[in-house]
Amino acid sequence: MCQMGAGWFYASKALSPDVISDMGWTRTMWSSGMAPMIFVSSLAQAFVGAACVRFGVRPVVVCSIISLALSVVALATMQGPTQFYAAMILMALGNAGIGDVSIGGVVTRWFEKHRSLALGVAMVGTNIGAVVFIGAMTGVSGDTSWRTSALLVGLGGLAVILPFALFVVRDPRPGEGAALEAEDEAGEAAPVRASLDLRTAIRRPAFWILFYTLFCYSLVQLGLLDHLVLYLIDLGYSEDEAKAALGLTVGAGILSKLGAGVITLRVPPKTALLVNTGVLVTSMILVPFASDARLLNLCGFLFGLSTSARDVFLPMALADAFGARYFAQIYGVVMLAFIPGAVLGPIVLAWTHDLIGHYRPGFAGGVVLLVLAFLALTRLSRPQLEGV
Repeated sequence: MCQMGAGWFYASKALSPDVISDMGWTRTMWSSGMAPMIFVSSLAQAFVGAACVRFGVRPVVVCSIISLALSVVALATMQGPTQFYAAMILMALGNAGIGDVSIGGVVTRWFEKHRSLALGVAMVGTNIGAVVFIGAMTGVSGDTSWRTSALLVGLGGLAVILPFALFVVRDPRPGEGAALEAEDEAGEAAPVRASLDLRTAIRRPAFWILFYTLFCYSLVQLGLLDHLVLYLIDLGYSEDEAKAALGLTVGAGILSKLGAGVITLRVPPKTALLVNTGVLVTSMILVPFASDARLLNLCGFLFGLSTSARDVFLPMALADAFGARYFAQIYGVVMLAFIPGAVLGPIVLAWTHDLIGHYRPGFAGGVVLLVLAFLALTRLSRPQLEGV
């Protein structure tokens, strides 16, 4: 339920045509909001982790929901770029507090057996929230301005979520959760696998292969999601049809994250990530043919499926490559690849459109980078582990 709040980020993308028209902005101006958002969100993760340890998950999540509500108000009442950037920063702080670190951390403390499946179930909240927010936005937008729609849908949805943050989510007490499961399963415990530390890991090709892979995923994911509604309107779709396509794309992640949690119990993480990247390449190849509604639906489904599954497959591949002991440190550094990818993706597509009137060169560049990531992943191997 708390993760559903992160779905507001995707729903805000459905406002793009109305905001650009009302404010008189270019698409580059709209996409520039991603830069402060991604930068703040990535840096905030470290502070979120420390706050969860010191204060517990509940106050962190409550503050995050409040920050998201403030971002809705700031976005709906903005009169210029300064207020727009402030809204994006507030949204970044909110998303950081209900993301992988806080929700993933508390789920990890509650579950030991089939932890990947539990994480997959929890993380679909983002996608479910996005579908609900986008659907509600489409339902009310015909009778109200985009500002009123944002306030009604954004604040209304967060008001439903807030009680769960206040009264339901909590850390396990002594004798509960994963500690109890581990105690119950003690007789079947697997031997602890040795691990590489961060200093050693960054000298291995596997680290940089996965770093580059995340860069490519974030580049195409944030780029296409930021411009999907605008692109489809350019192709002749109505605004409601374009928003429905965005809803399908993020909605596909519901199935994806649930399935990824099951797949990683049976398929090696390297293989799962490799196949998933191939699916993403296929979806990007279909993007220029989205004028055909059938290909649009297939493209959106495959794109949503693969980009959401990455949330499960990439960390599992990292743990498989370097072990679990230093996983948080290594994953935190790898996540830095998200900053340039997520910032450049929307802005490069916007520049391309503003300069030549269409997105095709940007889409082609994304395909090339993803193919290189796919080829690099075929070379991914588990390094020789050292230490305990």
